[in-house]
Amino acid sequence: MPFYLLVTFGILFGIGFGYFVQRAGLCFAHGLGEIYIGRGKRIIRLFLVVFAITSVGFLLSGYVSPSLGLKPIGQLRGYGFYNLLSGMLFGAGIALSGGCILGTLRQLGEGNLTFLIVLVCFIPGLALVVYGLNPLLEGGYSVQKLLLPDVLGVAAPYVTAILAAAAVIWFLAIRRPRRRLA
Repeated sequence: MPFYLLVTFGILFGIGFGYFVQRAGLCFAHGLGEIYIGRGKRIIRLFLVVFAITSVGFLLSGYVSPSLGLKPIGQLRGYGFYNLLSGMLFGAGIALSGGCILGTLRQLGEGNLTFLIVLVCFIPGLALVVYGLNPLLEGGYSVQKLLLPDVLGVAAPYVTAILAAAAVIWFLAIRRPRRRLA
């Protein structure tokens, strides 16, 4: 595929995705907080839509180009003190910044310039994780990279179809009740 076509699709997708995120008020970290306190029906529905679309998209992208398809992104690193420390630092960062990177970009796009400071601080923070903490932690854990189809011993299209169908069924089960006209 020519580069200019990829750039055009990327720009159009970015505009569409940005519009969707802004209109939905989507922030994954804030959404997880809503779920934990029991007010997360709307955000669960959004998560299910995102899950269904991305799972089918990753599967189909593997047929377009095998280098784009399912990759062992998930890692099992064990458990212990580092997980507890990481969770506390992540939670503190979310509380201080007011959300995840998606929520930060949404707030910045809506004109809240306070989140410009948050965005600028993400860069050294991510560099610290990638170049400092990850090499340090990889020495203490035996890292296993896994794909769900390999773990289950079932072909990827079947696993994806079942999980996407389950997400759609769950989405329909928790949909908002329609208002009756009185």
